[in-house]
Formats: sequence, structure tokens, C-alpha cells
Amino acid sequence: MEKIWFSLLLLIIFILSLLFRSSFVLISILIGSFIAILNNFYNLDFNIGDFKIFSEIAISIIFFSLGLGYTFEGFYKNIKKTIFGSLMDLLNLLIPFFVTLIITHNFFLSLLVGLLIYPSSTAIVVKILEFRKKLASKAAEIMVGILLFEDIVLIVILSILSSKTSLFSLQTISLTVLCITTLFLFSKLLNKYSLFFERYLQEESGIFFVLGYFLLIHYFCLYFHLPESLIIFLAGILIPQQISYTIKSKIEIFKNFSIGIFVIDFLMKTKFELITIPNLILIITPLFVIIKILTIYLAFRKLKVKFKVEDLIYFLPRGEFSAYISKLGQLELVAFISIIFSNLITLFFKILQQRTIDKQKKQEKQYTL
Repeated sequence: MEKIWFSLLLLIIFILSLLFRSSFVLISILIGSFIAILNNFYNLDFNIGDFKIFSEIAISIIFFSLGLGYTFEGFYKNIKKTIFGSLMDLLNLLIPFFVTLIITHNFFLSLLVGLLIYPSSTAIVVKILEFRKKLASKAAEIMVGILLFEDIVLIVILSILSSKTSLFSLQTISLTVLCITTLFLFSKLLNKYSLFFERYLQEESGIFFVLGYFLLIHYFCLYFHLPESLIIFLAGILIPQQISYTIKSKIEIFKNFSIGIFVIDFLMKTKFELITIPNLILIITPLFVIIKILTIYLAFRKLKVKFKVEDLIYFLPRGEFSAYISKLGQLELVAFISIIFSNLITLFFKILQQRTIDKQKKQEKQYTL
């Protein structure tokens, strides 16, 4: 029966995404939150069943997809241009960290709270900018640079926190170097025979190579307890640009589906009684989200970049990273609050924006008549 309910859930996400003209991720978050409330008050048992694997690979596939299409030189140029904005954005990690540290005196817990608020979602934002044909604008360039800096900070910290063994042990260092070296040599092979790979990757069977390559790295890192976030991100960057776009197009549908399943799975399992930190942190979590908007606003003003309100909303924590980070320290309820608050703000401005567009179209139509 649970599979029937899950199938209906997917159809509901599709219908609501069309109805509200909004992202499937946003709708997935709102639906997952609603189910979480039902689970807590009526003790229901919703679960995603056989689709668990998509939830497990979601974060890895985001980092892999993020690396595709970028080069080390491109990263350096983007970050160099936006270093001031990136440092301003870094306050969104430091402020929650120090506030929580003062309240709890727990370094690890404070770091996780900071990480819950800090990350946005480069993959989703870039996709939105591409769809709206805004990637060529100066505001978009600044946004992407800041988001890339976020990703680097996030990748480094998560690689340390999520590793089950010491990153500085001889075995871990040796295996990590071996893995990265192998990826580098394989990238040289891909680059040398890029035309050959490009031709066959465009075939229907190309998806098997893409998923096989990604999952091999993913499970290799899990088995040997290597810093997966870092390695899988580098695996994406090392893919030659000639074929990276083909690989990205092949894996895109799996990435989108995995993100939706991941946030639904996380939110459905959130238990409101699992509070491991003072209630004060739960109360001020929305304040941390508002501070994030203000810091980006000040950064844009200082850089003298023309921007709209929607540009600030792009920097809100979307949920996928917050959900993953919360699992490292049983902070599900804090993540739940930040995710809901951020996405309600997003939904509010999206509805407001759509009404403005509809009103303008109506006025133009009346003027034409």
C-alpha cells in the first residue's frame, strides 16, 4: 500500500508544481513538512520504501554535478571577483556558530548549526538563472562566485565531519591520493579520446557509463571511509569540458529526482521531540535566516550591483544540505525550522512575483485592446 501512496505523492508534486508555477524542490519540501506534522501528531508511518537509494546518493550527485562544467581556473576567477561578497556571506556561518557556542559551550554542535544556515544551492540557482537567461548578467556573476565559495567551504568542512576515520591517518591519505590520481589519469584518457566518448555517451546506453562511473566513486569512498564530498566534487571537475555537458544532461534527471526524494525522506522522519539543544536556538533560527538575507543585501550594495529581491532569495538555505548536515548531530528539528522558514519566504515572493507578472500582462492586454 505504501508504494501506491508514494506514487500518488509524486503525482501531487507534479500537479502542485504546475499549479503554483514553482520548483519541484520547494513543493517537495512543503509536502514533506506537511507529512512530518501528520507523522508527529497522528503517529502515521509514511516512508519512501524502495526509493531509499535515491535519498542516499542525493548529496553526492549534487557535488558531482556541481563539478561538471567547471575548471580550477574558472573557480579561481569567479571567486577572486567576488571575494568581498563571499566573506560577507561567511558571516552566515560564523554568526550562528558563535551565538550557539555562547549558549551551549559545544564547539561541534555550534559548527553544525552554522552549517545549517550557511549553504545555499549552487546547482539549483544556476539552473534557475539559465532558465531565465540571466547567467550573462553581472548580478549572476557575483551570485555564482559567492555560491562557489560557499561550496568550497562546505566541501572541505563536510569532508572532515562526515569521515568515519581520521583524515590524517596514513591509510586515508594514501587511499585519497590514489583515488584522486586515478581520477586525474582517467580524465586525461577522456580528454585524449573526447570525440570517441562524446559520440557514444550521446547514445541511449550512455547513461549506464555515467551512473556506473558516479556510483563506483560514491561506493568506493563509502567503503574505505574516504572524504567523499571532496573526491566526488573533484571527479566532476576533472571531467573534460568537451563531454561534461553531455554527462550533466544524462545525470540531470537523476539529480532532480534524488533531491526531491531526499528532502521528503528527511522531513517525513523529523521527530519534534528530538531536541538536543536549548529551545532558544530553535526560536532564533529564523533570525539567522533573515541575517543571511541582510548580509547578501549589504554585499550587493557594496559591490554596486543592480539586483532584485529574488536575487537575495536565491541565497536562502534550500534544504538539501541542511538536511544532510543535521543528521551529523541530531539537529533535525533545527534544520526543519530553517528549511520551512526559508521556503515559505521563497513561496511568498514567488506568488507575489507571479501576481505582478499576471497584472502586467492584463494591463498590456487591455492597452492593446
